[in-house]
Amino acid sequence: MLWGPIPVAALWVGSQIDYLSGSLMAGLIAAVAAVAAALYGALALLLRVDRLWVLVRRATGHPQQEGVLARVFAVGAVLGGSAFAIWFLLIHGPGSTLFSGNGGT
Repeated sequence: MLWGPIPVAALWVGSQIDYLSGSLMAGLIAAVAAVAAALYGALALLLRVDRLWVLVRRATGHPQQEGVLARVFAVGAVLGGSAFAIWFLLIHGPGSTLFSGNGGT
């Protein structure tokens, strides 16, 4: 949700505001506000689920001290950042002639 659907939905909201108001700046502000609010809300919800998971694990007798949200977030950030870096630098980025259609020029 954090890497795809939420940013796409925020861009859609921004495009609708741009279309209805005729102001690109209003659309950009709406998109940024929508993505910030949605990401903050999603992370707050995930934090509550993570805390509940720790409590349930403790109640069942497992010595659970901390949740997994930080590790999942770190792994997702490393994988997403690496995939973006590979895409940007090797496939579509500055000076790439492999897939960008520049034809070596």
